[in-house]
Amino acid sequence: MSATLLQSLRDHLLDESQSLAGLLRKCLMLGADTGSNSLREWARRELNGYGDEDEVPAYRHIPVPVIRMSSISGFTVVNNQRISRFELPSAAIEGVPEELHLREAVEELESYLAMPTLAFTHNSLVYAQMVWNEELDEYQQVTGLHFETTTSAIAGILGRIRTQLFDVVADLTSTTPMSELPRKDQVDAAVGQHIGTQYITTIHAANGPTAIGSGAEAKAKRLSIEDALKLLDAVREASSEVDESHELIEAVEDLRREVASAAPDTGAVIRKAGRLKSVAAKIGNGALIAATGGAVEAFTGLALSGVFS
Repeated sequence: MSATLLQSLRDHLLDESQSLAGLLRKCLMLGADTGSNSLREWARRELNGYGDEDEVPAYRHIPVPVIRMSSISGFTVVNNQRISRFELPSAAIEGVPEELHLREAVEELESYLAMPTLAFTHNSLVYAQMVWNEELDEYQQVTGLHFETTTSAIAGILGRIRTQLFDVVADLTSTTPMSELPRKDQVDAAVGQHIGTQYITTIHAANGPTAIGSGAEAKAKRLSIEDALKLLDAVREASSEVDESHELIEAVEDLRREVASAAPDTGAVIRKAGRLKSVAAKIGNGALIAATGGAVEAFTGLALSGVFS
């Protein structure tokens, strides 16, 4: 199989109907057969998603999309009002990044394509909402802030990943007979040229809170456990407007019990936050996904910063 793996990868790349995840798994095998850790590392991160410690490639960056605000003023309720980044409180605006770095696994990004629009939150918006509400009087309240973008931005990222892979394979097939495996140095050179040198010499960078689950770097104020629990309350409140929310409420309470236990376990907090995110995604309600994303990001950030032990 090794001798024909490069040809198989090339042939499948030319077929646009082939799964991108399947092509990346072939890259894992090709990297293993050639000894190229750089190819394996890149394919693995695309398949599993980029962690908070990973540098996110430029092709996964998107400009900050539309900001939507839901609010109450007296008896007036406004949902999903479009606002400018510069309408946010001055104390919080600096933390809102100018671009988002999407860290999700390829298959998770592909699942977003079925949605007409994509709503997601970010720690900087969670912080902005809290600052804003402190400035408002008792009859006014911002009930939610989230980003909204079209799925064409996601499709663009997936297309660029496929193009990166195509360029690497094109380089390898131009210098290597189809019946042979390329050398490790050839594979590493192609990866370095078309994808990035960070996969040859891994760069670790300290990053801040993240988006769409784990999507963008930011400089937002770190939330407390009490703040995170308030966000969890907001998820439960949002679920009251959604049918078939029993599983979501169960996931909310499961996470709350873990955090309130005498010795919360970091891994358990992350797993239960992940389950909450998955349940909300399955329901598919945009406002609920945005509210859940804020709580999930808050608890995940607290866990990764060592608050729980």
